[in-house]
Amino acid sequence: MTRDEFELVALRRLQKLYPQARFLKAGQLEIAIVRTPSGRRTPHRLRLARAWAAFCQNGERFDLDGYLTRVIGTIEHRLPPEWEAARGMVFPRLIAEAHLPEKDPPLFYPVAGPLGYVLGCEEYDVALKTEHLENWNIPEECVLAAAMENLGRLWQAATIVAWTVQDEVRAFHVEVAHGEKAAFLLLPEFYQRGCELLDATELLVAVPNRKFLVAFGAEDDEFREVLRPIVKKERASGLPLSSALVALDESGFAISRVVME
Repeated sequence: MTRDEFELVALRRLQKLYPQARFLKAGQLEIAIVRTPSGRRTPHRLRLARAWAAFCQNGERFDLDGYLTRVIGTIEHRLPPEWEAARGMVFPRLIAEAHLPEKDPPLFYPVAGPLGYVLGCEEYDVALKTEHLENWNIPEECVLAAAMENLGRLWQAATIVAWTVQDEVRAFHVEVAHGEKAAFLLLPEFYQRGCELLDATELLVAVPNRKFLVAFGAEDDEFREVLRPIVKKERASGLPLSSALVALDESGFAISRVVME
């Protein structure tokens, strides 16, 4: 079974298991849950990357129906009621401040200019609010620490891909099986690796959407122009973040004056 066939099978199984709900294909290994089985409208996205990996490993022994019902059940209950159950599923997710909902916004942590991040749970989009932390009876700093620890675990499993020109590394991006790549720029390990690969302490990072991230040396004007049409295309593909490059150095983050439009 190919990945496309697996996505189609998962979508059809959801429709059969929950005929009163509404599901749509949303992207590569993603299904949008427009309306939950209880009839509630929701912006959740069910990510199938883990299910696909498990299927590749276990074949027909993989219980797709069991997996789907567990995920839908979790979404219906919004979040696991116990912190220990949710701890390993919390990750930072970059977002432009302008895209935050005006009504009942989630916890938001600024990074640079209008760019910041919220904390969400893996497999579905639930941005954490103060009420979630209160229900878990857990301090905010503990939730933040767990999110960064989980992101660091993804970083350890990620692949760094160098972009070379005549055997010289000019940029790099990150490949990861699941998760939103742009959030990696929050990690100190990302900056450290960039300095090593690019032999520079000042970097520019393109994050036109949450699933795209390319870093290069801040002084490399030639590569910036090579990257410009790629960034413009990614900016239009959905989940938009920033048309401006993010400047990253030893002092932290800033929004660059360079805009890729």
